[in-house]
Amino acid sequence: MWRGGCVKLSIIDACFPIGRQSSGLAALWLHHYAAQLGAVIVPPGEADVCAVTCVDPRNGATCAQIRKRWPHLSIVAGGAGALSPYSIGLHADAVCVGNGERFIETLCRDGLSAAKKLPETWVHGETRPVEIASGFPWTCPPIQAEDGSYRVWCGRGCKKRCAFCQTGWAQVYEENPDPPFLVDQIGALRRSGKRVAYLSNDPMQHSFFNRLPAVEHGSYSLDFIRRHGIPQARQIRLGVEGVSERLRRYVGKPVAHSDLVKATAWLNGLGKSVRWFMIAGLPGENASDWGELRTAVMDWKRICAKGVLALSFTAWQPEPATPLGIAPVMDDYWAQWEAFREWFFSGTGWSNRVKLMAPAAPKTRMESAVARMGLTESQLRIGGEWGPNNRVSYPHKLARDKAASRMADRRESTTQEDGQ
Repeated sequence: MWRGGCVKLSIIDACFPIGRQSSGLAALWLHHYAAQLGAVIVPPGEADVCAVTCVDPRNGATCAQIRKRWPHLSIVAGGAGALSPYSIGLHADAVCVGNGERFIETLCRDGLSAAKKLPETWVHGETRPVEIASGFPWTCPPIQAEDGSYRVWCGRGCKKRCAFCQTGWAQVYEENPDPPFLVDQIGALRRSGKRVAYLSNDPMQHSFFNRLPAVEHGSYSLDFIRRHGIPQARQIRLGVEGVSERLRRYVGKPVAHSDLVKATAWLNGLGKSVRWFMIAGLPGENASDWGELRTAVMDWKRICAKGVLALSFTAWQPEPATPLGIAPVMDDYWAQWEAFREWFFSGTGWSNRVKLMAPAAPKTRMESAVARMGLTESQLRIGGEWGPNNRVSYPHKLARDKAASRMADRRESTTQEDGQ
């Protein structure tokens, strides 16, 4: 098509309306790297290929809009959302699963036909296995995000493999191979008055964490805080996940009730605001679990006279790379959330130091689950199927299947006990 020449490439971030001149981190990196390779970046109407960066499988809808508006365009897609490529691939000529350096190099050098033959490329209608591309481009310069801060690349993936989270199951853990250069980058940015944020699932998991300067905010696990001490951030985001200790043990995040409350009060006492990231609707969740969360809020209020606590809820949904991916999708969590919210605002749990952020409602959650798994709502209600995304050779696939079987047995046992 353009072999040996310059590809005319349009880049669209699916997180923004088509035509708006805004880009997230993946699209900004793509601009930088494609230009280095000699691609000519042009508007969609002048392009040979449109590259779409996706953070969610539902971004396949953006690919469909592009195809309708510019029928002549070939569409390729990638980004974090492409780790579940089926729904995106319905409306794209090719989906790059994993890191995109080789894909973009091949596209620019040899054309789309060659890129479609790469082992990391998902093409709708094919049946061959797809490998997740590794080899993160650590040489990428710091990128200014929408909030004005500059993001530096500390690590990819996660050392932990919590049962609900795609990050640890769909990617192999990697950390920046040149910590001294990374620290020099951070120093240069700060000296020039720029705000810095770390791209990492948890900065404390990295071997060089104690060399990283303090930043405004960061996400941490209590496990690493227990091992390494005070996080170098003013705002501390804790991945708590389950609303009770029982659920946290179940999903591989064994945070004890007392540890959570005491650690939060300790961090508040050090002048840090704390946000609990909670998942509503984990399989097997019941009213007693939400009762424990009420107790945690009251215990925190009792022992902590100062400080701010935010509770940020998301609704659980299955991911194809994770052990919980074949659990049935139920809507019970919404009634539990509404009861918790009513309890809080009735005056018993209320405090102007506690902030609540609601999870997605069942309809929105189900739409997202359908896109992530490539299954129908009826199939998701029943559970037990991995769906078409399982054509991807996720790096921990065998371990995932064994863990999924164990968790299904535990759910069945818990259900029987609840029914007695």
